[in-house]
Amino acid sequence: MKAVMYEGIGKLSIRDVEKPKIGEDGILVKIMYSFICSTDIKTFKQGHPMIKPPTILGHECSGRIVEVGSKVEGFEVGECVAVAPFVNCGECEQCIGGNPEGCRNRSFPSNGAMTEYLSVDMSYARKGAWKVSESQIKEAALAEPMACALTSCRNMKLQPGESVLVVGAGIMGMLNATALRDIYGQIVKIVDTREDRLKFAEEMGFSTSLEASGKFNSVVLTAPIPELIDRYLPMVKLFGNLVLFGGYPKGIKASFDPNIIHYNGIRMTGTTGFAPKDFAAATSLMNSGQLLLTPFTDRIYEFSDFEEAFNDAVEGRSIKVGIKVGE
Repeated sequence: MKAVMYEGIGKLSIRDVEKPKIGEDGILVKIMYSFICSTDIKTFKQGHPMIKPPTILGHECSGRIVEVGSKVEGFEVGECVAVAPFVNCGECEQCIGGNPEGCRNRSFPSNGAMTEYLSVDMSYARKGAWKVSESQIKEAALAEPMACALTSCRNMKLQPGESVLVVGAGIMGMLNATALRDIYGQIVKIVDTREDRLKFAEEMGFSTSLEASGKFNSVVLTAPIPELIDRYLPMVKLFGNLVLFGGYPKGIKASFDPNIIHYNGIRMTGTTGFAPKDFAAATSLMNSGQLLLTPFTDRIYEFSDFEEAFNDAVEGRSIKVGIKVGE
């Protein structure tokens, strides 16, 4: 099978690699769509300590089951699924304590998602392969980033009708804003310095601004710029949330007034990854039509055009870039 390989910083290729085999409890998924995420971009531009070349990139994907082992139950050939990039162990301190997104004993599929096939066993599939409708197969490839947004929202202890400022109108800012408004009933405003992104947000029905003012029950920083913490902390209302959603560069330091947190009872929280129940919720909400992600799936490249797709994503020309792998 063919796969997009990360060969080292700034280097990608398409290689012929061995198609994964399945055993009696295995499931083989033919990848239909795979999206490029910020981790893929960072790896391409500067490397990643956990991603050693050569390796198949990608983890946001959806596909169709084309083979199941003789002992597989609950999954059938022809069904469409969104496949999580990892599943938690369910046994460690974090999993037992109710924070599975912090699990460090994760299991993974056979390979990355920018390829024609990947395989999982039945125990993995029960936690990390969620069925989706044929009509939602493209949008389902965004289940993982949507799950990350849902995990963040759930940890914020929100009440309907509260106000939220989302800082950053990139894909994760928009997915956070969508979840906050459409699922959690928040009144959302988005701020960004790029007018093209704000125009897109406005087309999605959001209130936007190049600069923010006023007070909000919650502020979500999706742009990993440490100076924004000090800038937006004073805009959080009493006993509100300041969420550090974006991943900051290693070794970075931030400066802010701790008395604002102390005297105003502000919860400053970090969020990373997703809980399995939020991945399941993302697919369920898409299947039901309550969560519409179609506006984020219009920039799709053919598999053979992967280099152009990566250039588009790296240069930030599109809010989200996907690759159509299979038919």
